[in-house]
Amino acid sequence: MEFQQDKDIYRPPIFDMSDEELAATANINLSTDEVKQPTPNEDKRASQQAQHLNHLLERERLVSDAATRSVVFSPPLISRLETGIIGRGTINIIQGAYGSHKSRLAELLAALMLANDPNDPKFMGFDRTELERFCVCYIDTERNQSEELPFAIQGIKLKAGYTLADQPVDFRFTSIKAIERGHRFDAIEAFLSHVREQTALHLFCLIDVVTDAVGDFNDAKESMRLYDFIGNLCDKHNATFLLVIHQNPGTEKARGHTGTEAANKASTALQIGFEKDASGNDTDLIRLRYLKLRRGKRPEPVYLQYKEVNGLALAEADQVAAHINHRKHKADTEDIADRLLSLLSEGPLPKNEVWTTLETEFKAKNATIRERLKTIVEQQPPMYDEEGRAVRLADYKEGRNQFFKLIPIE
Repeated sequence: MEFQQDKDIYRPPIFDMSDEELAATANINLSTDEVKQPTPNEDKRASQQAQHLNHLLERERLVSDAATRSVVFSPPLISRLETGIIGRGTINIIQGAYGSHKSRLAELLAALMLANDPNDPKFMGFDRTELERFCVCYIDTERNQSEELPFAIQGIKLKAGYTLADQPVDFRFTSIKAIERGHRFDAIEAFLSHVREQTALHLFCLIDVVTDAVGDFNDAKESMRLYDFIGNLCDKHNATFLLVIHQNPGTEKARGHTGTEAANKASTALQIGFEKDASGNDTDLIRLRYLKLRRGKRPEPVYLQYKEVNGLALAEADQVAAHINHRKHKADTEDIADRLLSLLSEGPLPKNEVWTTLETEFKAKNATIRERLKTIVEQQPPMYDEEGRAVRLADYKEGRNQFFKLIPIE
């Protein structure tokens, strides 16, 4: 029986083509308009991704190699009474109110890193790591360059043991004051790159004041970009940074978002300021306080005095003892906040237990202690736990029981 094709079913012509005819249809040249070409932005993004990937793979290789050997931690660059204060390749800050001598303290530490005799008593017990020389880079942002900046440079040289006429090759300094704020990162990068070409020594870099390196110290993104930039300079140029920053008037917090981010990024945060008398007036006693110390347990504050001839010097022991006793009886908020860091380090405690402990130690009334704790909860002064994390005091309830605890600040 002969098969007949259903006439209602459409049969495409391709089914009736010979092999030669089919081969000819394959030789179709698409025009460039018909082929999707990558855009310039897509090409740029692909190139950037390739660069980032190469960088990350190289980091992986280096870290993997280092992780196969014993890790030997380098000694701190600056110590005091055998406690490491400033570590190699870190970001560190000195904060204080206007007129608190924070720049003089920073200049003293810069002189220590430059000094031929780091054991000189003028360095107030601060020690430099032994058997190593450093190149000190001082970057100013606010002084005039006819008198103020030269005078500061002279002070560093004299404290380091040089004469006014000396020009130490390992002491480099400049000012970015006249540079437009939007170009100050580039200026700092250019200067440090130039210094790095001239020396193989580790760079100890001082920026005074760091808020002037950004356009808006209250801009969170700009502040984060600043510390990413400085952190990368540490790695790129084998450098350690000491940054000077103003405090907000009437508070213990460093200025703006730049100050907040500085406290988060810093390995060590020092605070300097004049102590008050019973009437709330400044005395001639200056307290240097360790707000944050990532390398270990925070030491007790150091008490200083400023003298016209010698600059900053350690205060007399009897004066310090009398003042500490006054602070203890005053139940100062800062001192109570410091005590809470150790008291609550193991976890929450009942409020009654915290009140009783603080009343006994500070010899203060219950109402006074409660008022101080309320202030700490509301104002959130700078507090850092033993691991260097920013924390704040909080209270909470569980049933009828009430507790205090420290919680991390995100």
